[in-house]
Amino acid sequence: MDRPPPKEAVEVPVEDLRPGMYLVDLGVQWAMHPFLYNQFELDQPSIDKIRAMGLKQVRIDPHRKRPPPASEAKQAAESSRRRSTRAKNDDGRQRTRQITQEARSAVRDLLRDARAGRALRMQDIDAVSEELAAALREHPDTMLAFGRLRSRDHYTYQHSVNVGVLLMAFARHLRMPERHVRALGSAGMVHDIGKVLLPNGIISKPGPLTDEEYQRVKEHTWRGAELLRETPHATPLAVRMAEEHHERIDGSGYPHGLSGRQLSIETRMAAIIDVYDDVTAIRAYHRGRPPTEGLRIIAQDAGQGLDEDLVRRFVRCVGIYPPGTLVRLSSEKLAVVLESCDRPADKPRVRVIYDINAERTVEPPPTLDLYRGHPGHRIERSEDPASWALPPEFFL
Repeated sequence: MDRPPPKEAVEVPVEDLRPGMYLVDLGVQWAMHPFLYNQFELDQPSIDKIRAMGLKQVRIDPHRKRPPPASEAKQAAESSRRRSTRAKNDDGRQRTRQITQEARSAVRDLLRDARAGRALRMQDIDAVSEELAAALREHPDTMLAFGRLRSRDHYTYQHSVNVGVLLMAFARHLRMPERHVRALGSAGMVHDIGKVLLPNGIISKPGPLTDEEYQRVKEHTWRGAELLRETPHATPLAVRMAEEHHERIDGSGYPHGLSGRQLSIETRMAAIIDVYDDVTAIRAYHRGRPPTEGLRIIAQDAGQGLDEDLVRRFVRCVGIYPPGTLVRLSSEKLAVVLESCDRPADKPRVRVIYDINAERTVEPPPTLDLYRGHPGHRIERSEDPASWALPPEFFL
């Protein structure tokens, strides 16, 4: 899969590496090292990273030289620009990853307290909602992409955080006031809190539920609302969302069978997002369907159980190829969508990861902004990652 080093490559002890040498083989696969490329000219920061990896030796090409002096200034300026852009992007990714993890920890702790009958600290959820809102404003696509990174064993709190993030993104798309955006984030993160009051064997059951078990599961709506009503700093919005996120505009939902305009716009938004994220989530017994499949499922219920106008607006919000979608390009390559906000639906920014004709991964995986050109790489359709054994989350 990796591009082989040239025959002239020589092994060099890591302690003898110097800036200007041309690395051709680290001895580990691309996915296992921190660099964007497998082969590149070394600078001091990259040498420091290699030494920190604990490697004993690497291979370099002694015949690859620095650019001629006349072009060095231009090359240095371009290299500096790329490093600055990379550093900014890396900082954004690190920050969004950190905030996402903090939010998941806060919700996990809240759920544990609820299960143990301890007092709930909604202030912690509100504080993390503010941080998520700030990160979402600066790096919307990165935040949505990180929502695709899930483990199989922690569905409830990962789902809760993702519903909160998607609600904030959707509220901003609808131009709701910023204060309301943050309130929706907090409400989304506790919308499923009633599930911790139910037997775990029912909530995590991998097979179909019996009628009796399904009736028990439905209790999580009103039980969660009751818990939040008794919780200091829990807003009426959070209480309503916990109670009504399974209601449907045609009256087919639960627990009260409300319909139409009996349901607030926030409840109707939450119903859409809850279904979308539930379909695409990874669980111990469910690998999660692609984002495009989640959009297809909510579109099927538009105008029946789900608000048709809001479904249409939600699709515009996340794009027809949301971040994390695996797509086939006209160049017979597979790519993962990185960014889709604020651009034509069929022209996201993608990372090319697999050559279908050559039957091999593409290394290094280039990033293409389809909005800025690349006519030979049009998106033809989305692909099911399970058919290719290529989890998109790995390449985000």
